[in-house]
Amino acid sequence: MKFSAAARFANPRGFDTLTDMKKSLFVLIAYLTVYGSSLAGAADKPAPPINFPPRQGTVSDYYPGPTGNPSQIVVLMQDLHANVGVQKNIASMLYRLLHTNKIPRLIVCVEGASGEGDVSLLRSLPRGVRQLFEEMLLHRAYLTGAELAATEAAADVSQQEAIWGYRFKALFAQNAGPGPVTLSPVLLWGVDDPDLYRKNWHAAKVVDRQRYDALQYLKNTRQMLLPGADVTLQNQLSYLVKILLLRLQPGEYYEYLKHRNLNPHGPEIYESTLAAAEEYYQMAELRSVAMADNLIKRMGNTPGYTALVTGGFHTQEIASQLKKRGIAYMVVTPDVKVLDQDFAYRARLHEEE
Repeated sequence: MKFSAAARFANPRGFDTLTDMKKSLFVLIAYLTVYGSSLAGAADKPAPPINFPPRQGTVSDYYPGPTGNPSQIVVLMQDLHANVGVQKNIASMLYRLLHTNKIPRLIVCVEGASGEGDVSLLRSLPRGVRQLFEEMLLHRAYLTGAELAATEAAADVSQQEAIWGYRFKALFAQNAGPGPVTLSPVLLWGVDDPDLYRKNWHAAKVVDRQRYDALQYLKNTRQMLLPGADVTLQNQLSYLVKILLLRLQPGEYYEYLKHRNLNPHGPEIYESTLAAAEEYYQMAELRSVAMADNLIKRMGNTPGYTALVTGGFHTQEIASQLKKRGIAYMVVTPDVKVLDQDFAYRARLHEEE
C-alpha cells in the first residue's frame, strides 16, 4: 500500500505495508500518551505571577497557596552574602517588585537584623557622593542589596517636590538649615532572633579560626579510611569536609546527621571545631523558624508582595513553614557571575567580636 505525496512529505520514509503503518501508529500513540501526560503535568503547574530578566535572577519555585489566587505572596530571595554582583541583582529585583506591587511600597525583611531599618542618612547624601559611597560599602560587605534598594528607590512625587523646593530655596539663603529627607518606599525590617544570631555568628568565628588544623587532621584520616570505606562512609567523610567549611546544603546536612555515628574521633582541636560547626547549623535551623514567624507577624494583612532576603540555607525551612500555614511564596535565585565574596565576608567575620 502506497501513501500519497502529501503523506510522504509528512513522513519522508513512507510506508510500504499496512503492517508497518500499524506498528508505527502504535508507537506514535504510546509516545503521545507518555509525552502528552508530561505536557499536561507541566500545564497544571502554576506559573509565577512575576518573572525577572535572567541577568538578574530566576524563579526556581512557586507555591500559589491553597486557593491558587493569593492576595499575598512572599518572595524568598536567596542571598550570597558579600557578593557584590548578587547584591546589585537583589536590589534590581526589589525595584521590579516595588513597581509591580499592589500598593506603592514594599516590605523587605532581612536576616542578621532585628526591627526597623533606617537608610535616611544615606538617602540624604548628594547622588554622586552617595553612589560612590555605596560602591565602597558594597565591596567591603557593609551594604546589602536590600539596603541598596531602600537607599536608591525613588520617593513619591510629593516628597520629591519637597526636596527640590528646599534645594531651590537654599540657592538664595545662606542659612537654609537641614533639608528634608525623602522616605523610602522600600521598608526594611529585620526578622532575625538576636540571641540565635549571636550564637550562630560566634560558632562561625570559632570554625573560621580553627578549621585549618581540623581539616589537616581530617585529610590524613580520610586518606587512611577511604581505600576500604563503603559508599555510606565515603559520603560521610565528604560531608565532614563540607561541614568544616560551612558549605553543607540543607539536604546534605540532614544526611550528615543520619550517619553522624560514623564520624572519626580525633584531637581536641578537631573535635571542638566540629562541635562548633554542628552548633552553627543547629542555630541556623532555629533561626529559620524564628525568621518565618517574625516575617508572618510583620507582613500581617499587607496585600501584594513581601520580600525576605536570606542566605540560601534558610530558604527550604522558611518555605516549609510558609506552606504549612497556607501562605503563597516564590523562591528567587539571583544570577551569580563572579564569586568574589570570601575575602570581604571573612573580614566582616573577624571584625564583629
